[in-house]
Amino acid sequence: MRVILRFLLITLSPLVWAQTSFEKAVDKINEHELLNVDAEAVVAIENEATAAGSWGDPRLSLAAINYPKESLANDESMMTGIQVGIMQTVSLSGKYGKLNNSMLEKSQAAKADKLQTRRNLLKKLWELAITQEKLQAEKAILSENYKWLDNNLKVSKKLYTNGKIPQQAVLDIQIRKSELALQIAEKNYALDQLSYQLGYVLNQNEKKQLEISTIPWVVLDEWRKDKVSRDFQQKSLEHKLRASDLAVSAQNRDLFPDLTFGLTYTKRNDIDGLGDFVGASVSFPIPTSSKKYASKKSAVATKAMSEAKLRHYKLNKTNTLARLNVQIEDLNNQLRVLNNEVLKFAQSSRNIVSRSYARGGTDYLELLRSELQYQNQRLKKTALSAAIKNQKLNYLYLNGGKLTPGEMK
Repeated sequence: MRVILRFLLITLSPLVWAQTSFEKAVDKINEHELLNVDAEAVVAIENEATAAGSWGDPRLSLAAINYPKESLANDESMMTGIQVGIMQTVSLSGKYGKLNNSMLEKSQAAKADKLQTRRNLLKKLWELAITQEKLQAEKAILSENYKWLDNNLKVSKKLYTNGKIPQQAVLDIQIRKSELALQIAEKNYALDQLSYQLGYVLNQNEKKQLEISTIPWVVLDEWRKDKVSRDFQQKSLEHKLRASDLAVSAQNRDLFPDLTFGLTYTKRNDIDGLGDFVGASVSFPIPTSSKKYASKKSAVATKAMSEAKLRHYKLNKTNTLARLNVQIEDLNNQLRVLNNEVLKFAQSSRNIVSRSYARGGTDYLELLRSELQYQNQRLKKTALSAAIKNQKLNYLYLNGGKLTPGEMK
């Protein structure tokens, strides 16, 4: 018996977690390590853009030419000398500019990905907030029911003493009370696990719990009012499409070969009295291999994939938003009926049965039935409220709505 009492005491005791406000949680997300990783990716791509748009380094050459094989003397032949040359590849097609712009579009896509990562973390924060509120509400309902049953257990013991109910009634109510204690313990465990998840989202090796009073639920209530799109996933896909389009343009221009200009200066021994020599050259590749054509086909295929991904994303987004809109309306209707009718009837039924039971006029099974019915309807209301908030969150997230108060574009 002492073991059971100790278990119930632990179960019903309020658990304490480190509290944080919603605003501070958002500040932690803004400093999240994942965002720093994405920022480094942007820097890397921007530097790749600079490299892609460059003609390349000039090439300097130094050569000893026409030295006699037998003596290697520099004064036996008028063609002997030291030659210095410089060459530079020049593009007249403008393809490097296109390649540079293509990579810059990719960097813009990476920036959008970074902002989308932040939205993903904010969405996870909201999901945890909704779940925490639901678990706490469920725990409060179960705890209130536990106290209600405890009071009726005292009544049952008096009725049993007076011979108005069998001992089985007392035992069944005690069993039901113990079941509630186990359910409360499950809620405490779930809240404890949730605190670990919140710590991860905030990039902290510490269990955290949100202060429910600081959560700006009004943000979710404005799920259809925000007309500014912050759908950075779509923006990323659009930048990637523009990048692939520019890459195709660059490959088309690559059919015009680059020219390599060279200048040489040869320091001679001047045996013939003609002084030093200078020279100039121009060279270009002949596009006979399959490399250029394969690169162009690859760029065209990448563009086609980018177009398909963006088209599919927009179609799925439109259909999903329409479906979410219908689901939210349906859930609201269910909650309205539950509040206006079912809960009122269930509460009245429990109160009537409880009063009648205290006078010995109602069977204990009817008491337990009315108690369980009212509890389940209250839990259903909590589940419906959480489902509505989750669907509003999904709508806001997909439609690009703001996820924090006063969030700018």
